[in-house]
Amino acid sequence: MPIALGALILVLSGLGFPLTQLVIARFGRGGAVVAEGVSAGLLVRDIALVRLGAPRRLRRVPSRLLWCELAAAGAASVAGLVAVVSPRTSPSRRPLGVLEVVRQAAVGVLFGLHTYRLWIYLQPDRGLRTTSEGQDDVSVEVV
Repeated sequence: MPIALGALILVLSGLGFPLTQLVIARFGRGGAVVAEGVSAGLLVRDIALVRLGAPRRLRRVPSRLLWCELAAAGAASVAGLVAVVSPRTSPSRRPLGVLEVVRQAAVGVLFGLHTYRLWIYLQPDRGLRTTSEGQDDVSVEVV
Protein backbone atom coordinates (compact mmCIF):
# COMPACT_ATOMS: atom_id res chain seq x y z
CA MET A 1 0.00 0.00 0.00
CA PRO A 2 1.41 3.43 -0.87
CA ILE A 3 2.41 5.46 2.19
CA ALA A 4 0.07 8.35 1.35
CA LEU A 5 -2.95 6.04 1.01
CA GLY A 6 -2.08 4.25 4.25
CA ALA A 7 -1.75 7.59 6.05
CA LEU A 8 -5.10 8.78 4.69
CA ILE A 9 -6.85 5.59 5.80
CA LEU A 10 -5.15 5.84 9.21
CA VAL A 11 -6.40 9.42 9.68
CA LEU A 12 -9.94 8.51 8.58
CA SER A 13 -9.93 5.56 10.96
CA GLY A 14 -8.78 7.80 13.79
CA LEU A 15 -11.63 10.17 12.99
CA GLY A 16 -14.14 7.31 12.77
CA PHE A 17 -15.93 7.98 16.04
CA PRO A 18 -16.42 11.73 15.60
CA LEU A 19 -17.42 11.19 11.97
CA THR A 20 -20.13 8.69 12.94
CA GLN A 21 -21.42 11.10 15.59
CA LEU A 22 -21.44 13.92 13.04
CA VAL A 23 -23.32 11.82 10.48
CA ILE A 24 -25.94 10.82 13.06
CA ALA A 25 -26.36 14.42 14.26
CA ARG A 26 -26.64 15.75 10.71
CA PHE A 27 -28.80 13.08 9.06
CA GLY A 28 -30.76 11.58 11.96
CA ARG A 29 -32.04 8.07 11.33
CA GLY A 30 -30.35 7.92 7.91
CA GLY A 31 -27.06 8.81 9.57
CA ALA A 32 -27.66 6.12 12.18
CA VAL A 33 -28.15 3.62 9.34
CA VAL A 34 -24.82 4.71 7.83
CA ALA A 35 -23.03 4.47 11.22
CA GLU A 36 -24.60 1.05 11.80
CA GLY A 37 -23.44 -0.04 8.33
CA VAL A 38 -19.88 0.97 9.15
CA SER A 39 -19.92 -0.92 12.47
CA ALA A 40 -21.51 -3.98 10.86
CA GLY A 41 -19.03 -3.80 7.97
CA LEU A 42 -16.10 -3.82 10.37
CA LEU A 43 -17.75 -6.70 12.26
CA VAL A 44 -18.09 -8.76 9.07
CA ARG A 45 -14.52 -7.97 8.08
CA ASP A 46 -13.20 -8.97 11.53
CA ILE A 47 -15.19 -12.22 11.46
CA ALA A 48 -13.74 -12.99 8.03
CA LEU A 49 -10.19 -12.28 9.23
CA VAL A 50 -10.63 -14.58 12.21
CA ARG A 51 -12.22 -17.32 10.10
CA LEU A 52 -9.34 -17.11 7.60
CA GLY A 53 -6.80 -17.64 10.39
CA ALA A 54 -5.32 -14.15 10.66
CA PRO A 55 -4.80 -14.38 14.47
CA ARG A 56 -2.39 -17.31 13.96
CA ARG A 57 -0.34 -15.34 11.42
CA LEU A 58 -0.10 -12.20 13.55
CA ARG A 59 2.14 -11.43 16.47
CA ARG A 60 0.61 -11.54 19.93
CA VAL A 61 -0.44 -7.87 20.27
CA PRO A 62 -2.04 -7.47 16.80
CA SER A 63 -3.74 -10.84 17.24
CA ARG A 64 -5.27 -9.83 20.56
CA LEU A 65 -6.22 -6.44 19.17
CA LEU A 66 -8.10 -8.20 16.36
CA TRP A 67 -10.08 -10.26 18.89
CA CYS A 68 -10.85 -7.15 20.95
CA GLU A 69 -11.85 -5.26 17.81
CA LEU A 70 -14.19 -8.10 16.89
CA ALA A 71 -15.88 -7.86 20.31
CA ALA A 72 -16.15 -4.06 20.09
CA ALA A 73 -17.61 -4.27 16.57
CA GLY A 74 -20.19 -6.77 17.82
CA ALA A 75 -21.17 -4.53 20.73
CA ALA A 76 -21.30 -1.42 18.52
CA SER A 77 -23.45 -3.21 15.94
CA VAL A 78 -25.93 -4.60 18.45
CA ALA A 79 -26.22 -1.35 20.42
CA GLY A 80 -26.45 0.66 17.18
CA LEU A 81 -29.55 -1.22 16.09
CA VAL A 82 -31.54 0.69 18.71
CA ALA A 83 -30.86 4.02 16.98
CA VAL A 84 -31.90 2.53 13.66
CA VAL A 85 -35.12 0.77 14.64
CA SER A 86 -36.40 3.11 17.34
CA PRO A 87 -39.66 4.61 16.02
CA ARG A 88 -39.81 7.60 18.35
CA THR A 89 -37.42 10.42 17.57
CA SER A 90 -34.33 11.13 15.56
CA PRO A 91 -31.20 9.61 17.16
CA SER A 92 -29.66 13.08 17.39
CA ARG A 93 -32.62 14.44 19.42
CA ARG A 94 -33.07 11.44 21.71
CA PRO A 95 -31.84 11.78 25.32
CA LEU A 96 -28.78 9.67 26.06
CA GLY A 97 -29.93 6.29 27.31
CA VAL A 98 -27.84 3.37 28.49
CA LEU A 99 -27.75 1.74 25.05
CA GLU A 100 -26.66 4.99 23.41
CA VAL A 101 -23.83 5.34 25.91
CA VAL A 102 -22.85 1.71 25.24
CA ARG A 103 -23.01 2.33 21.48
CA GLN A 104 -20.84 5.43 21.71
CA ALA A 105 -18.31 3.69 23.94
CA ALA A 106 -18.21 0.62 21.71
CA VAL A 107 -17.80 2.70 18.54
CA GLY A 108 -15.04 4.71 20.20
CA VAL A 109 -13.22 1.55 21.29
CA LEU A 110 -13.80 -0.04 17.88
CA PHE A 111 -12.20 2.81 15.98
CA GLY A 112 -9.42 3.18 18.55
CA LEU A 113 -8.47 -0.48 18.24
CA HIS A 114 -8.88 -0.41 14.47
CA THR A 115 -6.61 2.63 14.18
CA TYR A 116 -3.94 1.11 16.41
CA ARG A 117 -4.03 -2.19 14.53
CA LEU A 118 -3.84 -0.37 11.19
CA TRP A 119 -0.86 1.63 12.45
CA ILE A 120 0.88 -1.65 13.33
CA TYR A 121 0.12 -3.02 9.85
CA LEU A 122 1.70 0.05 8.26
CA GLN A 123 5.01 -0.67 10.03
CA PRO A 124 7.77 -2.49 8.11
CA ASP A 125 7.19 -5.90 9.76
CA ARG A 126 3.38 -5.50 9.50
CA GLY A 127 2.76 -7.26 12.81
CA LEU A 128 3.29 -10.68 11.25
CA ARG A 129 4.86 -13.55 13.15
CA THR A 130 8.28 -14.67 12.13
CA THR A 131 8.68 -18.35 11.42
CA SER A 132 10.51 -18.91 14.70
CA GLU A 133 7.88 -17.18 16.87
CA GLY A 134 5.47 -20.08 16.66
CA GLN A 135 8.08 -22.65 17.66
CA ASP A 136 9.67 -23.49 21.02
CA ASP A 137 12.89 -21.69 21.73
CA VAL A 138 15.51 -24.42 21.72
CA SER A 139 18.99 -23.22 21.09
CA VAL A 140 22.08 -25.37 20.68
CA GLU A 141 25.51 -23.89 21.04
CA VAL A 142 28.12 -25.16 18.69
CA VAL A 143 31.62 -24.79 20.09
